[in-house]
Amino acid sequence: MSTGDGEVIAADGEQFPVTEDERNAALAALVRATGAGQLSLEEFDRRTDLVLTASSHTEFAAATGGLEEIQPGRAKRRWFVPFGNRVVRGRFFLAERTRAFMLMGEIHLDLRGAVFLVPEPSLRVTAVVGNLRVLVPSGIQVTVDQRSLLGGRTITTYGPPATASRPRLRISTLDVLGSIKVTSDEAAWSPALMARG
Repeated sequence: MSTGDGEVIAADGEQFPVTEDERNAALAALVRATGAGQLSLEEFDRRTDLVLTASSHTEFAAATGGLEEIQPGRAKRRWFVPFGNRVVRGRFFLAERTRAFMLMGEIHLDLRGAVFLVPEPSLRVTAVVGNLRVLVPSGIQVTVDQRSLLGGRTITTYGPPATASRPRLRISTLDVLGSIKVTSDEAAWSPALMARG
């Protein structure tokens, strides 16, 4: 909109830039919404990027708008995979603590549709012979503490640096012979599984 003096004023208050305090408050709101079961990690990641890059209040409002209260539902706290493969994908709820046991098997965990019921859930895996394959949205951090009777101990961090505004998954494993793969690349996550569709 233009005034008689040639000054341009944007409608709806767009002449005021989004402040750092507004961005921080929005990020905190998204974390709370994710912990309340309102957002999947993929949706959280998309909205967070929008909060950080929005140049107008209209774009900024879209990042936190339209949140509906979703009942958290029941989170399964124990996964038992004696043999074969278990695929966990789609919308599911990850509680504060989840345990998994594998005798001779694999768990393929797709976190893109997951809802974290707390900002930093933990997954504890015990395996005799087993592999864990984790597909994670690009903006989420995963820390892995792997103890192997044949391979020693390895501590690895995947994803961006931890902040108060980003959920993080902590994975700890104890195995005789096992491996862990964490990736944001769907093709690299589980090629055989993706080939089957």
